[in-house]
Amino acid sequence: MKKTDNTNETVLIGKVGSPVGIKGEVRITLYAQDSTNLKEGKVLLLERAGKITEAAVKRLRYQKERPVVKLEGIDDRNAAEEIRGMEVSIYVTELEELPEGEHYVRDLIGCRVIDITDGSEVGILRDVIQNTAQSILEVITAEGRSVLIPAVDAFLRGIDEETGIIEVELIPGFID
Repeated sequence: MKKTDNTNETVLIGKVGSPVGIKGEVRITLYAQDSTNLKEGKVLLLERAGKITEAAVKRLRYQKERPVVKLEGIDDRNAAEEIRGMEVSIYVTELEELPEGEHYVRDLIGCRVIDITDGSEVGILRDVIQNTAQSILEVITAEGRSVLIPAVDAFLRGIDEETGIIEVELIPGFID
């Protein structure tokens, strides 16, 4: 799996929520549960209807485990209301390095999924569904069928981003 080093490429990390207080702070809803990509000094790209605005994070705090940020140039509640609902992205080059064994979903999409019990190809990873108790791999078979595989130790055996292969161990009849 070849990676590009496009400095203009961005990745969506969340959405601007409601204002907090009167000094321009806003809640941010992050799309990854434990994202480390939101921190003081980081430049965020705010987008609505194709219009993109850059704003640096001046201050970050948490309220009931949800991030609340003060952005450069957003100095009162009215300005905070104007950015409510905007999508929040960062440049790919600004993504934080992940610990060993962790992967960004964006880097796994398109990987081949191989069943190690018989060496057969299950299909190509289309998505990782993360709004459940555990993540679920959505794999598209050669026939175009969608197969959902829980991303738990019982099934997921290995991920090799360099070769673009995800190894799973499926029980007999899982796909049938």
